[in-house]
Amino acid sequence: MNRALFVMAALLVALAGCGGGTTATPTPVDPATLGQQTFTSYCAPCHGANGEGFINALNAPALNADGESYMLSDAAILAAIIDGGSASGDTPLGGAMAPLGDALSAEQEAAVLQYVHTLWNDDQRAAHETAGGHEGQ
Repeated sequence: MNRALFVMAALLVALAGCGGGTTATPTPVDPATLGQQTFTSYCAPCHGANGEGFINALNAPALNADGESYMLSDAAILAAIIDGGSASGDTPLGGAMAPLGDALSAEQEAAVLQYVHTLWNDDQRAAHETAGGHEGQ
């Protein structure tokens, strides 16, 4: 009898820790880390691991300092990320890019945009800002 009582008590103690408690809050991801992870997963297969572009038959443009993406506004870059583009060039940076708006969260879209900024050199970032690249975002 004592053994059954002991097992029951142990079971109750073990079950007390289950359910009914608060759920763990996920640790927020640093935007820079999220941007790099998102770029690596969604952009690098076409634009290259370092944004160098033209790595395969898709001829995706360079997004780093060798390219001209810094000349586009953030709104145009986000439009290309979200809406993609067509071969006719409906989106300034889109080309034949598939839309990623349904695959990415707004947080990922913003983070990858900021990550693309890190691929430019200081002069390109300054030119982007001087030209109003951050307006209309």
